Amino acid sequence: MSRREDWVQFLDLLPVAWWETDRELRILRHGGGSAGDALGTMPSPSRVTQTERRDHLPVDDAPMLSRALAGETVQWQARCGERLLDVTAGPRLDAHGRAVGVAGVAVDVTVGVYERERQTAFASYVPAAGFIRDAAGRYLWANAAYAHLHGTDLEQLAGRSLEEVVRDRDVARARALDQHVLAQGRPLRHSMTFTRPNGDAVSVTGHRFPLETAAGSCVGGLYIDVTAQVRALEEKEAIEEELRALRDRTGAASVIFTPTGRVTRATAGAADLLHTTVASLEGLPLHDLVIPSPPTAALSREWQEVVRGRAHRRTMRLVCRTGRGGRRLIRAQLAVLRKGGRPVRVLALLSALGVEHQRPVKLTPIQEQVLLRLARGEHNAAIAQALAMSRQALDYHLRRLRHELDAPSRPAVVARAYALGLLDSTVWPPTLSRMS
Repeated sequence: MSRREDWVQFLDLLPVAWWETDRELRILRHGGGSAGDALGTMPSPSRVTQTERRDHLPVDDAPMLSRALAGETVQWQARCGERLLDVTAGPRLDAHGRAVGVAGVAVDVTVGVYERERQTAFASYVPAAGFIRDAAGRYLWANAAYAHLHGTDLEQLAGRSLEEVVRDRDVARARALDQHVLAQGRPLRHSMTFTRPNGDAVSVTGHRFPLETAAGSCVGGLYIDVTAQVRALEEKEAIEEELRALRDRTGAASVIFTPTGRVTRATAGAADLLHTTVASLEGLPLHDLVIPSPPTAALSREWQEVVRGRAHRRTMRLVCRTGRGGRRLIRAQLAVLRKGGRPVRVLALLSALGVEHQRPVKLTPIQEQVLLRLARGEHNAAIAQALAMSRQALDYHLRRLRHELDAPSRPAVVARAYALGLLDSTVWPPTLSRMS
């Protein structure tokens, strides 16, 4: 077997196509593992459609083949249907050294080219901002997200220097990062903030990495714009700090309950209000915190209205147990906290309506009316007449009031009633406080 035949058999195993033509550029011989597909000369069915098959190379190739026929070795890319070929051709010589045709070889690079095109399109429009700069800081490539990040267009980036794109205050840091990556020879993950030409601050996070390209050692970067996230975290931190100051440093008395009424969190202000500790309050069920009284059913009803969304908030008066075994009249303002439309917690803001006292104050309806009229400044005769009682009966009720309220005189009775929260200190004329 001749050496030529050896080469022909060898090329039949490779993904290439070769051919030889006469002086009219008609194909005389061809071969190679992809000759049929690349040249459209295979007689059996293949991926090549009938319209792609031919005995001559494409007309577009004629100028290059003419140069090859004239004695020049030429290289170009040619399309064959949907395929792209890397072609190299030169003169085919006879025994006397005269050009009698053209010899050529083609490599099908369609997949690689299309893949590069897809990769380029993907890189150009992926949301991550990407760039490539040479060691001198000149942009070789950037994508749309990077141009948007700097408030410019892609056309305005190609070939420009770092100083022409980045603001003066950020140039030194950008160059320092580039040099660090080039010197270390490995990627660097970091976050940074820079300023757009319009003055807006932009925060990004990502990688800067070294690249070896035809232009020499370069620096590439891929970044995600996290400006909105950073701003949201800063706002969240500010809100949390405000709430923390309100909760822990202003002495505000607040308690958070589960929807079923168990304390999950309490502030120091609430613990001081009830003369106990935060640890003692947390975990306490509502029925252990509130002393049962005739309006307890009303408390349960209004609690359910808040939890079920029938009311945004409720204000009620409660008699609460204190850590010293006493009781205290408290105003509770309730509001439900929701997550996904579902009630998850109930917030109660507490304020004192009276001082702590050890034993319950039990007044009859007549004694409540006597107390109310005393607070309004009425004298004994007017009180007895209005309540249709004798002077002796009025004296009896006054003595019971002084005993129940531990007050030696009429002014002390009124003052003590306000201190205990029996009289509403927020209205005038005086009115009796109600529990809910």
